[in-house]
Amino acid sequence: MFSYPLYNDPRVLTFYDNINLQRILDYDQISSLTTSTAKTLVIGSNNNVFVDSLKKNFSEITVLQEIGGLIDQTEKFSSIIFSDFYFMNILDSENQREILNMLLERLDTNGEIVFNLELFKGDKFLDDPSVNSFVGQIEINGEIFMLFNRQEYDYFSQILYQNCTLEIVNLSGELTNTLKFEQELRYTFLAEIKHLFELCGLEIKQIYSNFDKSQLLESSDEAVFILRK
Repeated sequence: MFSYPLYNDPRVLTFYDNINLQRILDYDQISSLTTSTAKTLVIGSNNNVFVDSLKKNFSEITVLQEIGGLIDQTEKFSSIIFSDFYFMNILDSENQREILNMLLERLDTNGEIVFNLELFKGDKFLDDPSVNSFVGQIEINGEIFMLFNRQEYDYFSQILYQNCTLEIVNLSGELTNTLKFEQELRYTFLAEIKHLFELCGLEIKQIYSNFDKSQLLESSDEAVFILRK
Protein backbone atom coordinates (compact mmCIF):
# COMPACT_ATOMS: atom_id res chain seq x y z
CA MET A 1 0.00 0.00 0.00
CA PHE A 2 1.24 3.49 -0.88
CA SER A 3 4.34 2.05 -2.54
CA TYR A 4 6.88 4.33 -4.14
CA PRO A 5 9.79 3.20 -6.36
CA LEU A 6 12.71 4.74 -4.49
CA TYR A 7 15.97 4.61 -6.41
CA ASN A 8 18.24 3.01 -3.82
CA ASP A 9 21.35 2.82 -5.97
CA PRO A 10 23.42 5.91 -5.02
CA ARG A 11 24.45 6.44 -8.65
CA VAL A 12 20.81 6.75 -9.69
CA LEU A 13 20.18 9.18 -6.83
CA THR A 14 23.24 11.21 -7.83
CA PHE A 15 22.02 11.38 -11.43
CA TYR A 16 18.55 12.60 -10.44
CA ASP A 17 19.93 15.12 -7.94
CA ASN A 18 22.16 16.61 -10.63
CA ILE A 19 19.66 16.54 -13.47
CA ASN A 20 17.22 18.37 -11.16
CA LEU A 21 19.63 21.25 -10.59
CA GLN A 22 17.75 23.18 -13.27
CA ARG A 23 14.79 23.33 -10.89
CA ILE A 24 16.73 24.76 -7.95
CA LEU A 25 15.50 28.28 -8.65
CA ASP A 26 11.95 26.92 -8.70
CA TYR A 27 12.45 25.11 -5.40
CA ASP A 28 13.88 28.23 -3.76
CA GLN A 29 10.59 30.00 -4.45
CA ILE A 30 8.40 27.53 -2.57
CA SER A 31 8.60 29.47 0.70
CA SER A 32 7.04 32.50 -1.02
CA LEU A 33 3.90 30.45 -1.71
CA THR A 34 2.93 30.00 1.92
CA THR A 35 2.89 32.08 5.09
CA SER A 36 3.52 28.90 7.13
CA THR A 37 7.28 28.27 7.16
CA ALA A 38 7.73 26.97 10.71
CA LYS A 39 6.99 23.30 11.45
CA THR A 40 7.00 21.67 8.01
CA LEU A 41 6.38 18.13 6.78
CA VAL A 42 7.97 17.13 3.45
CA ILE A 43 6.51 13.97 1.92
CA GLY A 44 8.03 11.53 -0.50
CA SER A 45 11.47 12.91 -1.19
CA ASN A 46 14.74 11.15 -1.83
CA ASN A 47 15.83 14.21 -3.82
CA ASN A 48 18.59 15.91 -1.82
CA VAL A 49 18.49 19.03 -4.01
CA PHE A 50 14.81 19.51 -3.18
CA VAL A 51 15.24 19.02 0.58
CA ASP A 52 18.40 21.17 0.82
CA SER A 53 16.60 24.00 -0.93
CA LEU A 54 13.67 23.81 1.51
CA LYS A 55 15.99 23.86 4.51
CA LYS A 56 17.12 27.36 3.55
CA ASN A 57 13.68 28.83 4.18
CA PHE A 58 11.75 26.46 6.44
CA SER A 59 12.94 26.45 10.04
CA GLU A 60 11.91 22.95 11.18
CA ILE A 61 11.58 20.15 8.61
CA THR A 62 10.47 16.53 8.97
CA VAL A 63 11.04 14.41 5.84
CA LEU A 64 9.08 11.24 5.08
CA GLN A 65 10.60 9.39 2.13
CA GLU A 66 7.51 7.20 1.76
CA ILE A 67 3.86 8.11 2.11
CA GLY A 68 3.26 5.13 4.41
CA GLY A 69 5.08 7.03 7.15
CA LEU A 70 2.01 9.25 7.48
CA ILE A 71 0.17 6.41 9.22
CA ASP A 72 2.51 6.61 12.26
CA GLN A 73 2.80 10.41 12.18
CA THR A 74 0.69 11.99 14.93
CA GLU A 75 2.11 15.53 15.03
CA LYS A 76 0.45 18.57 13.50
CA PHE A 77 2.30 20.75 10.98
CA SER A 78 1.93 24.37 9.92
CA SER A 79 2.88 23.44 6.35
CA ILE A 80 2.98 20.22 4.35
CA ILE A 81 4.91 19.97 1.07
CA PHE A 82 4.65 17.15 -1.43
CA SER A 83 7.98 16.69 -3.15
CA ASP A 84 8.10 17.21 -6.88
CA PHE A 85 5.14 15.39 -8.49
CA TYR A 86 5.17 12.74 -5.72
CA PHE A 87 1.39 12.34 -5.88
CA MET A 88 1.76 10.72 -9.30
CA ASN A 89 3.30 7.66 -7.62
CA ILE A 90 -0.03 6.91 -5.91
CA LEU A 91 -1.77 4.76 -8.49
CA ASP A 92 -5.16 4.09 -6.96
CA SER A 93 -7.82 6.81 -6.66
CA GLU A 94 -9.06 5.44 -3.32
CA ASN A 95 -5.53 5.58 -1.93
CA GLN A 96 -5.26 9.14 -3.23
CA ARG A 97 -8.37 10.13 -1.31
CA GLU A 98 -7.19 8.33 1.85
CA ILE A 99 -3.86 10.15 1.73
CA LEU A 100 -5.49 13.56 1.29
CA ASN A 101 -7.67 12.82 4.33
CA MET A 102 -4.54 11.95 6.32
CA LEU A 103 -2.94 15.22 5.26
CA LEU A 104 -5.97 17.12 6.48
CA GLU A 105 -5.70 15.42 9.88
CA ARG A 106 -2.04 16.39 10.24
CA LEU A 107 -2.45 20.01 9.21
CA ASP A 108 -2.71 22.76 11.81
CA THR A 109 -5.89 24.82 11.80
CA ASN A 110 -4.28 27.69 9.90
CA GLY A 111 -1.77 25.54 8.04
CA GLU A 112 -1.26 25.18 4.29
CA ILE A 113 -0.32 22.44 1.85
CA VAL A 114 1.91 23.07 -1.20
CA PHE A 115 1.05 20.48 -3.82
CA ASN A 116 2.22 20.26 -7.43
CA LEU A 117 1.03 17.98 -10.19
CA GLU A 118 2.18 17.31 -13.75
CA LEU A 119 -0.70 17.91 -16.12
CA PHE A 120 -1.74 15.39 -18.75
CA LYS A 121 -0.81 16.08 -22.37
CA GLY A 122 -2.29 13.29 -24.47
CA ASP A 123 -0.14 13.73 -27.55
CA LYS A 124 3.11 13.15 -25.63
CA PHE A 125 2.46 9.38 -25.48
CA LEU A 126 2.03 8.66 -29.17
CA ASP A 127 5.57 7.30 -29.62
CA ASP A 128 6.16 3.60 -30.22
CA PRO A 129 6.42 2.07 -26.69
CA SER A 130 8.96 -0.49 -27.90
CA VAL A 131 11.52 2.22 -28.73
CA ASN A 132 14.10 3.47 -26.23
CA SER A 133 14.04 7.27 -26.16
CA PHE A 134 17.01 9.36 -25.06
CA VAL A 135 16.04 11.55 -22.09
CA GLY A 136 19.26 13.36 -21.23
CA GLN A 137 22.82 13.10 -20.00
CA ILE A 138 25.07 14.73 -17.45
CA GLU A 139 28.70 14.41 -16.37
CA ILE A 140 29.29 13.50 -12.72
CA ASN A 141 32.76 12.98 -11.22
CA GLY A 142 34.42 12.09 -14.50
CA GLU A 143 31.65 9.79 -15.74
CA ILE A 144 28.86 10.46 -18.21
CA PHE A 145 25.37 9.33 -17.18
CA MET A 146 22.88 8.84 -20.03
CA LEU A 147 19.22 8.10 -19.38
CA PHE A 148 16.96 6.26 -21.85
CA ASN A 149 13.40 5.14 -21.34
CA ARG A 150 10.52 3.28 -22.95
CA GLN A 151 7.06 4.34 -21.91
CA GLU A 152 3.51 3.28 -22.56
CA TYR A 153 0.40 5.07 -21.36
CA ASP A 154 -2.84 3.26 -20.49
CA TYR A 155 -5.66 5.69 -21.25
CA PHE A 156 -8.14 3.67 -19.17
CA SER A 157 -6.17 3.43 -15.92
CA GLN A 158 -4.35 6.78 -16.53
CA ILE A 159 -1.08 5.03 -15.66
CA LEU A 160 2.22 5.61 -17.44
CA TYR A 161 4.55 2.59 -17.46
CA GLN A 162 8.24 3.43 -17.79
CA ASN A 163 11.25 1.18 -18.32
CA CYS A 164 14.37 3.23 -17.64
CA THR A 165 17.99 2.47 -18.50
CA LEU A 166 20.86 4.51 -17.07
CA GLU A 167 24.11 3.95 -18.97
CA ILE A 168 27.36 5.09 -17.36
CA VAL A 169 30.40 5.64 -19.60
CA ASN A 170 33.87 6.97 -18.85
CA LEU A 171 35.31 10.00 -20.61
CA SER A 172 36.88 7.68 -23.19
CA GLY A 173 33.40 6.59 -24.21
CA GLU A 174 33.63 3.08 -22.72
CA LEU A 175 30.47 1.71 -21.11
CA THR A 176 31.25 0.95 -17.44
CA ASN A 177 27.81 0.14 -16.04
CA THR A 178 24.16 -0.22 -16.99
CA LEU A 179 21.36 0.24 -14.46
CA LYS A 180 17.75 -0.64 -15.21
CA PHE A 181 14.65 0.23 -13.21
CA GLU A 182 10.91 0.53 -13.75
CA GLN A 183 8.29 2.94 -12.48
CA GLU A 184 4.59 3.56 -12.82
CA LEU A 185 3.01 7.01 -12.61
CA ARG A 186 -0.65 8.00 -12.59
CA TYR A 187 -1.90 11.15 -14.28
CA THR A 188 -4.71 12.81 -12.33
CA PHE A 189 -6.69 15.25 -14.45
CA LEU A 190 -7.21 18.82 -13.28
CA ALA A 191 -10.98 18.45 -12.79
CA GLU A 192 -10.40 15.14 -11.02
CA ILE A 193 -7.91 16.50 -8.47
CA LYS A 194 -10.13 19.51 -7.74
CA HIS A 195 -13.00 17.11 -7.03
CA LEU A 196 -10.76 15.04 -4.73
CA PHE A 197 -9.80 18.16 -2.77
CA GLU A 198 -13.46 19.06 -2.34
CA LEU A 199 -14.40 15.54 -1.19
CA CYS A 200 -11.63 15.62 1.43
CA GLY A 201 -12.48 19.08 2.77
CA LEU A 202 -9.44 20.84 1.36
CA GLU A 203 -9.97 24.36 0.07
CA ILE A 204 -7.93 25.64 -2.87
CA LYS A 205 -6.46 28.98 -1.79
CA GLN A 206 -4.45 29.55 -4.99
CA ILE A 207 -3.52 27.74 -8.21
CA TYR A 208 -0.38 28.57 -10.22
CA SER A 209 1.43 27.01 -13.15
CA ASN A 210 4.78 26.96 -11.33
CA PHE A 211 6.44 27.79 -8.02
CA ASP A 212 7.10 31.29 -9.40
CA LYS A 213 3.36 32.10 -9.07
CA SER A 214 2.85 32.31 -12.82
CA GLN A 215 -0.72 32.05 -14.05
CA LEU A 216 -2.17 28.63 -14.82
CA LEU A 217 -2.95 28.38 -18.54
CA GLU A 218 -4.44 25.71 -20.76
CA SER A 219 -0.93 25.11 -22.12
CA SER A 220 0.70 24.77 -18.69
CA ASP A 221 2.71 21.60 -18.00
CA GLU A 222 2.05 21.57 -14.27
CA ALA A 223 -0.23 22.99 -11.63
CA VAL A 224 0.80 24.17 -8.16
CA PHE A 225 -1.94 24.26 -5.53
CA ILE A 226 -1.94 26.05 -2.19
CA LEU A 227 -4.47 24.23 0.00
CA ARG A 228 -5.96 24.85 3.44
CA LYS A 229 -8.71 23.49 5.68
